[in-house]
Amino acid sequence: MARAVGTHIAVYVDTLAPSPIDSATLSALQQVFDSRLYPLDTATFGHTSDIDSNSVVIVLMTGTVNHLISKTACTGGYIAGFFFSGDLDPFFAAQFNHGEVFYSIVPDPAGTLSCAHTNADVEALTPVIFTHEFQHMINFVEHVLVRSANSEEGWLDEGLSKYAEEIAGRSYLPDSQQAFSRYAFNSVADAYDYLLAPGSSPLLIPADTGTLAEVGASWLFTRYLVDQFGAALPGQLVQSSLHGAANISARTGQPFATIVSRWGFANWVSDLPGFTAPAELRYTTWHFRTTYASLHMQDSTDFARPYPLVPLRSAGNAVNVSGTLWSGSGAYVRVVQKPGDAAFTLHFSGPSGSPVSPAVVPRLNVVRIR
Repeated sequence: MARAVGTHIAVYVDTLAPSPIDSATLSALQQVFDSRLYPLDTATFGHTSDIDSNSVVIVLMTGTVNHLISKTACTGGYIAGFFFSGDLDPFFAAQFNHGEVFYSIVPDPAGTLSCAHTNADVEALTPVIFTHEFQHMINFVEHVLVRSANSEEGWLDEGLSKYAEEIAGRSYLPDSQQAFSRYAFNSVADAYDYLLAPGSSPLLIPADTGTLAEVGASWLFTRYLVDQFGAALPGQLVQSSLHGAANISARTGQPFATIVSRWGFANWVSDLPGFTAPAELRYTTWHFRTTYASLHMQDSTDFARPYPLVPLRSAGNAVNVSGTLWSGSGAYVRVVQKPGDAAFTLHFSGPSGSPVSPAVVPRLNVVRIR
């Protein structure tokens, strides 16, 4: 039996949950899902289905989610909730729950199931996870059920879900900076991890199961897309039969390689002191140097640098960089040339100096900042 029911949401709690959840907490969760997150996500991304004809999305709070991480792995993070596409897939739904279901952790203050989670932790975290997973649900419905296409590629699907978290947080501004931070902080922290070593984390991961740094790349790229092409773009990407790079190119009218190259520049020059970046190389919603400098002042352990991206610095004729270039990302080098210095030539080569395979299509992008 549902513990809380609204216009769009019904909340169920596993009877085996180790810690009770009071009715007031469940009612508060139902209210934020129903009155804020559901309308925001459907207006931004599209609509969900109703294959079980009950007119609501079910939120199932169950210790099964807690069990997805062992107690010994808790220091590395945990899974707070998920959407399972098999519940909606026309070929498999009958084998599963055949309905719109979001699965969430339950409170477990003593850590009897896995990681310890207080009731307050769950109440604060569950809405953030809901808006993230609800975008995944809408994305699957719009691609697969509405248009009979394949589901969206994982990296873009994940970026859109992280964007869903951010705009949910922004819906509380200017009234509550604390609420905004609760929704947006993880994305900012993940992006910091990515910018520490962007050459080590591919953007184009095939599924939404990447590292936190890769998730950070997905959010940064999606945030850049919206800043450049407008707030209607996420809905256009979701309500599409296309996927990944082709989807982005079709909706923006720009070659994907051009967009990725400009995004790479924006990560360094968007608010670079002493340099006025052209419009296409800017984030407009965030000033990341200001944000990260503030976080560095507050917590120099987790945010050890005032700005995480620090390009290798070298004279032009001494540039020598080796390593692996991951798809959709790259390495940064700041080349310093004095006036009148001689010209130099850069060469790309494969292992042991062999030619780079034509299939790789490496790119060198240069911007002059002085």
